[in-house]
Amino acid sequence: MPKRRRRSHQRNSHPAFATWIFVMVLLVVGGGLLVRSKLKTEIESGFVTQTTSSSSSNETAAQQQFIKKMAAPAVRVYQQNGQVLPSIVIAQAILESSWGTSQLFLQANNPFGVKGAYQGSSKEFWTAEYVNNKRIKVKAAFRDYPNLTDAILDHDALLKQNYFKGTVTDYQTAAKLLQTNGYATDPDYAKKLTNVIATYNLNQYDT
Repeated sequence: MPKRRRRSHQRNSHPAFATWIFVMVLLVVGGGLLVRSKLKTEIESGFVTQTTSSSSSNETAAQQQFIKKMAAPAVRVYQQNGQVLPSIVIAQAILESSWGTSQLFLQANNPFGVKGAYQGSSKEFWTAEYVNNKRIKVKAAFRDYPNLTDAILDHDALLKQNYFKGTVTDYQTAAKLLQTNGYATDPDYAKKLTNVIATYNLNQYDT
């Protein structure tokens, strides 16, 4: 009789043991899948973050490249004639040419949106104007320059003759004078100029 009870106990313990093994297997497999899923998510998240960061870095590099491209001749011209602060020159180029991506800049070396003809050379482009505080598109002739230095020299002479009286050594004053004297039809032009200069520390090129 004792042996029979022992055998019966052993037979009854097998299902419980098997169930315990099955549960452990499920936990191990499930845990592995969870870790794998989490790891995959982290890898994908890291890839997206890295891609976004790379894109942002490229954009900043492009902006800095354009600033340097404009700063070199702007500083050189200012040292020669002392007419227009380099910060104003660079900020206007950023706004008018959309960081050097406009067709006017790419095709005519005209980063300032100066209309008319330069030494008899001009090109027509669509542009935005403000009439009665309403933005409209019109086609106009713009000056076609052989290079950036000529564009800046012409731009500086134009501003000195028509918009600045005397020597202006403060970019905020210069921006207000451009607004007041009607350089641009955009009612927020002066504010946009000073914001760009402050954001990208362009006044470092004025000293």
